[in-house]
Amino acid sequence: MNARERLITTFQGKKADRVPVSPFIFLNNIYEMFQYKPDIDHFLSPQDFDVAEKFVAHHDYFGFDVLFSPGLLWDSYIPETSENWEVTITKEGDADSQLRTTLVKTPEGNLTQVMRFNRSSTYMVVLAVEKYIIENKQDFEIFAKYAPPARFIDCELISKARKVVKDKGLVNVATHGAFNTLNQFRKLEDVMMDPVVDEGFYRAMMEFFLDWNMAHLREVIAAGSDSVEIGGNLATSGVGPRFFQEYVMEYENRLCRHIHEAGAFVVYHNCGDAQKIMHLYNDLDIDVWGYVTTPPFGDVNLDDALRIIRPNMALRGNIDQVEFLRQASPQEIKEKVKWLLDKVKPRGNWILCTSDFFFDETPYENIQAFADAGLEYGKY
Repeated sequence: MNARERLITTFQGKKADRVPVSPFIFLNNIYEMFQYKPDIDHFLSPQDFDVAEKFVAHHDYFGFDVLFSPGLLWDSYIPETSENWEVTITKEGDADSQLRTTLVKTPEGNLTQVMRFNRSSTYMVVLAVEKYIIENKQDFEIFAKYAPPARFIDCELISKARKVVKDKGLVNVATHGAFNTLNQFRKLEDVMMDPVVDEGFYRAMMEFFLDWNMAHLREVIAAGSDSVEIGGNLATSGVGPRFFQEYVMEYENRLCRHIHEAGAFVVYHNCGDAQKIMHLYNDLDIDVWGYVTTPPFGDVNLDDALRIIRPNMALRGNIDQVEFLRQASPQEIKEKVKWLLDKVKPRGNWILCTSDFFFDETPYENIQAFADAGLEYGKY
């Protein structure tokens, strides 16, 4: 089997020749390998760096099965200027820190978003929203009436990636699920309280952004994304099963079904707490759940996950990249991977992966030990 066949087989809930070795790789990992320092304005879409080619080269170096995740422009959820939607962006700061204010003028009022960007390492830029664009019903009504179609994923990059990845794996753009998408526009505390304070307002927002999001995802899938990884890392064990069932699950499922109808697989991304709600994932129309994160960085019990999750759902993750991969010896890493694969192979449908992306300066000999152990011990 080539890597593409291996991953498709696993995503379909069938047994491949071996466990795919596909860690979650983010842009900082690619930039670090090629010693490229991105600027804050183009961290997600560099003008002088071929993300698709270099992403595949990174995977070739270690021997990974490719799951191409870039493409989401998480600083561009506010559409550009269009009819009755005039956008002005002002920036303050320097090469390592920036305050970016987006002002949108419409016939019925103005909307404002404020984001703060910081360089957390040479190769990583992080973002925090300080003022969300939807603070009340009027803001939402203006947005819903005048906002142009969504364009927060780089379809050109997705199309290029599909051509470059070829049979080395799948294009699996990582974006947000229905609940997470609303949080890109409205403060999380408010999103959590909205169903209790004004359920009608909450459901109106969820309905709008579900449709707005999916219209764009159809374009992304048509551009070449074999799979869509939707973030579900905000509605975790912390919200509890009842909140998830009553206010989240319906919208996540509808998004998943739309993605399937458009011809792509669905990966559900919860890299944190899931112990209290993971049984509900059996009723989500998803093909893969990542990332089965155990304590101290999540709350999942691996034995419970193997017992509870339906057998035809592929599972991905579990290896700690926060501390273990950075601090352990290559031999300890090989032993840990062997232990994990011996445990999960009887169930099957496992993708060897970390619980999220590698930190900068993770020793390459440790990453290679992870990859080599996966190839050595992952055969079914």
